[in-house]
Amino acid sequence: MSINILTPTVARLRKIIAVALTVIIVSPLRAQFSTAKPDMKEYKLKSQILNQERKITIYKPPVLAKYKDAVSPVLYVLDGELAAYYYCTMVNYLCERIPQCPPITVVGIENEPSPYTTKSGAFDLRGRTKDLTALVAKDSSIYKTSGGAENFLQFIKEEVFPFVEKDYQKSPYRVFAGGSLAGWLVLHTFLQHSNMFNGYIALSPAMHMDKNAYMKIAEETIRKATERNNRLFFSVGNEPGAYIPNSMKIDSLLQEKKLKGLSYQFTYYPKEGHATLKPTHDGFYYIFQMEPPEYSFPLSDLTYAVFEKHCDSLSKIYGYRMKPDEDVINNYGYIFLNQEKDVDKALEFFKKNIENYPQSSNVYDSYAEALLVKGDKKNALINYEKAFKMDSTNTNARDIIIKMREEK
Repeated sequence: MSINILTPTVARLRKIIAVALTVIIVSPLRAQFSTAKPDMKEYKLKSQILNQERKITIYKPPVLAKYKDAVSPVLYVLDGELAAYYYCTMVNYLCERIPQCPPITVVGIENEPSPYTTKSGAFDLRGRTKDLTALVAKDSSIYKTSGGAENFLQFIKEEVFPFVEKDYQKSPYRVFAGGSLAGWLVLHTFLQHSNMFNGYIALSPAMHMDKNAYMKIAEETIRKATERNNRLFFSVGNEPGAYIPNSMKIDSLLQEKKLKGLSYQFTYYPKEGHATLKPTHDGFYYIFQMEPPEYSFPLSDLTYAVFEKHCDSLSKIYGYRMKPDEDVINNYGYIFLNQEKDVDKALEFFKKNIENYPQSSNVYDSYAEALLVKGDKKNALINYEKAFKMDSTNTNARDIIIKMREEK
């Protein structure tokens, strides 16, 4: 996938607003508007690999009853003491305030503790540059410590994973996220240890150590690779030095190689700086496929299969069978019925809703309405009767049933 420069069109913005309003109007009860704040629990791991104690934080949102069988994906965030809070806030908003997705666990992996903390409490980079760099720097005046990435990744794989996932019956969908030096480590892991994670978010990857020495390694790795069954988002802002050319080079190599199984997006943000919040948000949404699938299609090309394919992808992330939302499918059925005058497509949407939600009175009512427009009075009556039997407060269905019976 090629570079994406963010320049949204007016038409697209109108479509997004329209769909958002539709969801609010059609399904006002989906939001629970909790006031809960993310409860991030702290844990200290005595690492045998790093030979020191390390701190991680774990946030687990409440699990709604319908998602009790979901296998929560785990988002592992580097620079945990700085970056984990934003990811936790996004997950908290989605899962506790507007629960449109199953739970996502967020793990913040913090950097090496004191003695690298200064007396003033300022953030010291020495422990960070050791863990997050894949090469030993030739210029030690800039990188006082470096080259500990492989050891650090071993710590994550052999000590953090087992601790976080000890109650999991199977391996979850894992995502790795980081910015700057942490973004470099994320890309390095994607290139050299792609099986560690399913998804990767690398923001403003800082790969310029020793005059961009790592770029030769990256190029060789990509040229030799045949497949990557991963999802990758990486980005760069309007940043000085080698940030932009290095990131664009990675994008160019991936475009050229077209690795089997890889889905990726590279975005250049001309109005953003270094590893800012907007790329973080966009990366999260891309990796977890939060954007509704209909945004990518003109209405004339939108089919039920688009929603079904999207839910199949989500099912792999959450370890739980996802199905298209009843209200969304119902709404599009009416758009095709009343706005597009495509009764056959409307019938397809309404019928699929019956298959997915057979205990809902509304799905039979909607299907009956489309059948009536089609001229199939017999089956329209059958479905109106089902709807009214399931919901005796549906006076509209009752009145139509009485009228149709009188006309026989």
